Amino acid sequence: MASHVSYNAISRPARPAMHGSRRSSQATPRTKVLFLGLHRAGKSSIHHVLFKDLPPKQTFYLETTMRIMKYPIDTVIPLEIWDSPGNATPESIGIPIGQFRSLIFVIDIRDLYNQPITKLMDFVTAAYQSNPNINIEVFVHKSEKLPEDDKVENFRQIQERVTDRLLDHDYEGVQPNFYLTSVYDHSLREAFSRVLHKLIDSLPYLEDMLNVFCANSQSPKAFLYDTKSRLYIATDASPVDSAAHHLCCDYLEMLTSFGSLYK
Repeated sequence: MASHVSYNAISRPARPAMHGSRRSSQATPRTKVLFLGLHRAGKSSIHHVLFKDLPPKQTFYLETTMRIMKYPIDTVIPLEIWDSPGNATPESIGIPIGQFRSLIFVIDIRDLYNQPITKLMDFVTAAYQSNPNINIEVFVHKSEKLPEDDKVENFRQIQERVTDRLLDHDYEGVQPNFYLTSVYDHSLREAFSRVLHKLIDSLPYLEDMLNVFCANSQSPKAFLYDTKSRLYIATDASPVDSAAHHLCCDYLEMLTSFGSLYK
Protein backbone atom coordinates (compact mmCIF):
# COMPACT_ATOMS: atom_id res chain seq x y z
CA MET A 1 0.00 0.00 0.00
CA ALA A 2 1.24 3.47 -0.80
CA SER A 3 2.54 5.66 1.99
CA HIS A 4 1.84 9.34 2.29
CA VAL A 5 3.74 12.09 4.03
CA SER A 6 1.76 15.17 4.95
CA TYR A 7 3.04 18.68 4.43
CA ASN A 8 1.46 20.88 7.08
CA ALA A 9 0.95 23.95 4.95
CA ILE A 10 -0.25 27.21 6.43
CA SER A 11 -3.68 27.56 4.90
CA ARG A 12 -5.82 30.58 5.49
CA PRO A 13 -9.24 31.31 4.06
CA ALA A 14 -8.83 32.81 0.62
CA ARG A 15 -10.52 36.18 0.35
CA PRO A 16 -11.61 37.18 -3.15
CA ALA A 17 -10.54 40.67 -4.05
CA MET A 18 -10.77 42.67 -7.21
CA HIS A 19 -7.14 43.14 -8.27
CA GLY A 20 -6.02 41.68 -4.92
CA SER A 21 -5.18 43.30 -1.64
CA ARG A 22 -2.18 45.55 -1.21
CA ARG A 23 -0.92 43.60 1.77
CA SER A 24 -1.03 40.19 0.08
CA SER A 25 0.57 41.45 -3.13
CA GLN A 26 3.43 43.29 -1.41
CA ALA A 27 4.17 41.09 1.60
CA THR A 28 4.76 37.78 -0.18
CA PRO A 29 5.91 37.27 -3.78
CA ARG A 30 3.46 34.79 -5.26
CA THR A 31 3.61 32.52 -8.28
CA LYS A 32 0.76 33.54 -10.56
CA VAL A 33 -1.54 30.99 -12.20
CA LEU A 34 -4.25 32.17 -14.62
CA PHE A 35 -7.50 30.25 -15.13
CA LEU A 36 -9.13 30.78 -18.52
CA GLY A 37 -12.10 29.39 -20.41
CA LEU A 38 -15.53 30.17 -21.73
CA HIS A 39 -18.58 30.94 -19.62
CA ARG A 40 -19.69 27.93 -17.51
CA ALA A 41 -16.62 25.88 -18.41
CA GLY A 42 -16.00 25.22 -14.70
CA LYS A 43 -13.12 27.56 -13.78
CA SER A 44 -14.58 28.85 -10.52
CA SER A 45 -15.82 25.39 -9.55
CA ILE A 46 -12.28 24.05 -9.78
CA HIS A 47 -10.93 26.73 -7.46
CA HIS A 48 -13.73 26.35 -4.90
CA VAL A 49 -13.52 22.55 -4.78
CA LEU A 50 -9.72 22.46 -4.54
CA PHE A 51 -9.08 25.28 -2.10
CA LYS A 52 -12.37 26.05 -0.33
CA ASP A 53 -13.64 22.51 0.26
CA LEU A 54 -16.89 23.25 -1.56
CA PRO A 55 -18.89 20.02 -2.09
CA PRO A 56 -19.00 19.32 -5.85
CA LYS A 57 -22.79 19.24 -5.95
CA GLN A 58 -22.91 22.83 -4.69
CA THR A 59 -20.79 24.19 -7.55
CA PHE A 60 -23.98 24.46 -9.59
CA TYR A 61 -25.01 27.42 -7.41
CA LEU A 62 -21.82 29.45 -7.82
CA GLU A 63 -22.32 32.89 -9.25
CA THR A 64 -20.87 33.65 -12.66
CA THR A 65 -17.46 35.32 -12.52
CA MET A 66 -17.94 38.81 -13.94
CA ARG A 67 -14.46 40.25 -13.34
CA ILE A 68 -10.95 39.04 -12.60
CA MET A 69 -10.70 37.63 -9.08
CA LYS A 70 -7.41 36.96 -7.29
CA TYR A 71 -7.05 34.33 -4.59
CA PRO A 72 -3.87 33.90 -2.49
CA ILE A 73 -3.19 30.23 -1.77
CA ASP A 74 -0.59 29.17 0.80
CA THR A 75 0.87 25.76 0.08
CA VAL A 76 4.48 24.58 -0.38
CA ILE A 77 4.93 27.70 -2.53
CA PRO A 78 2.82 30.87 -2.29
CA LEU A 79 0.36 30.91 -5.18
CA GLU A 80 -1.96 33.54 -6.56
CA ILE A 81 -4.84 32.09 -8.54
CA TRP A 82 -6.42 34.48 -11.06
CA ASP A 83 -9.96 33.49 -12.02
CA SER A 84 -11.06 35.24 -15.20
CA PRO A 85 -14.53 35.79 -16.69
CA GLY A 86 -15.58 33.98 -19.84
CA ASN A 87 -15.17 37.11 -21.98
CA ALA A 88 -11.60 37.83 -20.85
CA THR A 89 -9.04 38.82 -23.49
CA PRO A 90 -5.25 39.13 -23.23
CA GLU A 91 -5.69 42.90 -23.07
CA SER A 92 -8.27 42.80 -20.26
CA ILE A 93 -6.15 40.77 -17.84
CA GLY A 94 -4.33 43.90 -16.68
CA ILE A 95 -0.74 42.63 -16.70
CA PRO A 96 1.42 41.03 -19.41
CA ILE A 97 0.49 37.36 -19.85
CA GLY A 98 4.16 36.50 -19.58
CA GLN A 99 4.09 37.31 -15.85
CA PHE A 100 2.12 34.12 -15.21
CA ARG A 101 4.00 30.87 -14.69
CA SER A 102 1.07 28.76 -15.88
CA LEU A 103 -2.07 29.23 -17.94
CA ILE A 104 -4.83 26.72 -17.19
CA PHE A 105 -7.42 26.70 -19.94
CA VAL A 106 -10.64 24.90 -18.99
CA ILE A 107 -12.74 23.37 -21.78
CA ASP A 108 -16.08 21.65 -21.23
CA ILE A 109 -15.59 18.15 -22.65
CA ARG A 110 -18.90 18.47 -24.53
CA ASP A 111 -17.77 21.65 -26.32
CA LEU A 112 -16.27 20.49 -29.62
CA TYR A 113 -16.79 23.79 -31.42
CA ASN A 114 -14.00 26.16 -32.46
CA GLN A 115 -14.82 29.01 -30.05
CA PRO A 116 -12.89 27.75 -26.99
CA ILE A 117 -9.89 26.72 -29.09
CA THR A 118 -9.83 30.13 -30.79
CA LYS A 119 -9.83 31.78 -27.38
CA LEU A 120 -7.02 29.50 -26.22
CA MET A 121 -4.96 30.43 -29.29
CA ASP A 122 -5.39 34.15 -28.54
CA PHE A 123 -3.82 33.66 -25.12
CA VAL A 124 -1.13 31.28 -26.37
CA THR A 125 -0.08 33.91 -28.91
CA ALA A 126 0.09 36.65 -26.27
CA ALA A 127 1.91 34.39 -23.81
CA TYR A 128 4.42 32.99 -26.27
CA GLN A 129 5.46 36.45 -27.44
CA SER A 130 6.38 37.59 -23.91
CA ASN A 131 7.35 34.32 -22.22
CA PRO A 132 8.06 31.26 -24.41
CA ASN A 133 8.64 29.18 -21.27
CA ILE A 134 5.15 29.62 -19.85
CA ASN A 135 3.32 26.38 -19.00
CA ILE A 136 0.17 25.82 -21.06
CA GLU A 137 -2.23 23.42 -19.30
CA VAL A 138 -5.56 22.31 -20.76
CA PHE A 139 -8.18 20.84 -18.43
CA VAL A 140 -10.79 18.96 -20.46
CA HIS A 141 -13.36 19.32 -17.74
CA LYS A 142 -16.73 17.89 -16.63
CA SER A 143 -15.74 14.41 -17.76
CA GLU A 144 -18.52 12.96 -15.59
CA LYS A 145 -21.06 14.25 -18.14
CA LEU A 146 -20.23 11.58 -20.74
CA PRO A 147 -20.05 7.78 -20.86
CA GLU A 148 -16.57 6.30 -21.03
CA ASP A 149 -16.37 5.78 -24.81
CA ASP A 150 -17.62 9.29 -25.62
CA LYS A 151 -15.33 10.74 -22.97
CA VAL A 152 -12.24 9.20 -24.55
CA GLU A 153 -13.29 10.23 -28.07
CA ASN A 154 -14.05 13.85 -27.15
CA PHE A 155 -10.79 14.12 -25.23
CA ARG A 156 -8.90 12.86 -28.29
CA GLN A 157 -10.70 15.28 -30.62
CA ILE A 158 -9.97 18.30 -28.44
CA GLN A 159 -6.29 17.34 -28.24
CA GLU A 160 -6.07 16.96 -32.01
CA ARG A 161 -7.81 20.27 -32.73
CA VAL A 162 -5.62 22.23 -30.34
CA THR A 163 -2.47 20.61 -31.74
CA ASP A 164 -3.56 21.31 -35.33
CA ARG A 165 -4.24 24.97 -34.54
CA LEU A 166 -0.82 25.33 -32.94
CA LEU A 167 0.80 23.91 -36.07
CA ASP A 168 -1.24 26.28 -38.24
CA HIS A 169 0.19 29.20 -36.23
CA ASP A 170 3.77 27.84 -36.47
CA TYR A 171 3.91 27.17 -32.72
CA GLU A 172 5.53 23.75 -32.97
CA GLY A 173 7.55 24.53 -29.84
CA VAL A 174 4.44 25.00 -27.70
CA GLN A 175 3.59 21.70 -26.04
CA PRO A 176 0.37 22.03 -24.01
CA ASN A 177 -0.42 19.39 -21.42
CA PHE A 178 -3.90 17.87 -21.47
CA TYR A 179 -5.77 16.50 -18.47
CA LEU A 180 -9.18 14.85 -18.20
CA THR A 181 -10.79 16.30 -15.07
CA SER A 182 -13.93 16.32 -12.97
CA VAL A 183 -14.84 17.85 -9.61
CA TYR A 184 -16.62 14.59 -8.74
CA ASP A 185 -13.48 12.45 -8.46
CA HIS A 186 -9.79 12.81 -7.70
CA SER A 187 -8.76 13.39 -11.33
CA LEU A 188 -8.89 17.15 -10.68
CA ARG A 189 -6.48 16.94 -7.74
CA GLU A 190 -4.14 14.70 -9.69
CA ALA A 191 -4.13 17.12 -12.64
CA PHE A 192 -3.54 20.23 -10.53
CA SER A 193 -0.80 18.41 -8.60
CA ARG A 194 1.04 17.85 -11.88
CA VAL A 195 0.62 21.52 -12.73
CA LEU A 196 2.00 22.46 -9.31
CA HIS A 197 5.08 20.25 -9.74
CA LYS A 198 6.34 22.45 -12.59
CA LEU A 199 6.24 25.49 -10.31
CA ILE A 200 8.27 24.02 -7.42
CA ASP A 201 11.97 24.76 -7.86
CA SER A 202 12.91 22.36 -5.04
CA LEU A 203 11.00 19.43 -6.57
CA PRO A 204 14.13 17.32 -7.37
CA TYR A 205 15.22 17.47 -3.72
CA LEU A 206 11.76 16.49 -2.48
CA GLU A 207 11.69 13.56 -4.90
CA ASP A 208 15.13 12.42 -3.72
CA MET A 209 13.90 12.58 -0.12
CA LEU A 210 10.94 10.35 -0.97
CA ASN A 211 13.18 7.92 -2.86
CA VAL A 212 15.32 7.57 0.27
CA PHE A 213 12.18 7.16 2.39
CA CYS A 214 10.92 4.33 0.17
CA ALA A 215 14.30 2.61 0.16
CA ASN A 216 14.61 2.74 3.95
CA SER A 217 11.00 1.86 4.76
CA GLN A 218 10.46 -0.66 1.94
CA SER A 219 7.32 1.22 0.97
CA PRO A 220 6.25 0.62 -2.64
CA LYS A 221 5.07 4.22 -3.11
CA ALA A 222 5.21 7.55 -1.29
CA PHE A 223 3.47 10.89 -1.78
CA LEU A 224 4.17 14.21 -0.09
CA TYR A 225 0.81 15.94 0.39
CA ASP A 226 -0.49 19.34 1.29
CA THR A 227 -3.09 18.12 3.77
CA LYS A 228 -5.44 21.08 3.31
CA SER A 229 -5.94 20.86 -0.46
CA ARG A 230 -4.96 17.17 -0.78
CA LEU A 231 -2.61 18.04 -3.64
CA TYR A 232 0.48 15.88 -3.81
CA ILE A 233 3.56 18.07 -3.87
CA ALA A 234 6.01 15.34 -4.83
CA THR A 235 6.30 11.59 -5.18
CA ASP A 236 9.10 9.05 -5.52
CA ALA A 237 10.51 7.79 -8.82
CA SER A 238 8.13 4.84 -9.24
CA PRO A 239 5.14 5.34 -11.58
CA VAL A 240 2.04 6.97 -10.14
CA ASP A 241 -0.87 4.57 -9.87
CA SER A 242 -4.11 6.56 -9.95
CA ALA A 243 -5.85 4.06 -7.68
CA ALA A 244 -3.15 4.47 -5.00
CA HIS A 245 -3.30 8.26 -5.33
CA HIS A 246 -7.09 8.25 -4.98
CA LEU A 247 -6.87 5.99 -1.93
CA CYS A 248 -4.41 8.38 -0.26
CA CYS A 249 -6.72 11.32 -1.03
CA ASP A 250 -9.63 9.52 0.61
CA TYR A 251 -7.47 8.70 3.62
CA LEU A 252 -6.38 12.32 3.99
CA GLU A 253 -9.95 13.54 3.69
CA MET A 254 -10.98 11.23 6.52
CA LEU A 255 -8.06 12.32 8.71
CA THR A 256 -8.69 16.03 8.22
CA SER A 257 -12.41 15.62 8.90
CA PHE A 258 -11.58 14.26 12.36
CA GLY A 259 -8.51 16.43 12.93
CA SER A 260 -10.33 19.17 14.82
CA LEU A 261 -11.40 16.67 17.49
CA TYR A 262 -7.78 16.16 18.58
CA LYS A 263 -6.59 19.77 18.72
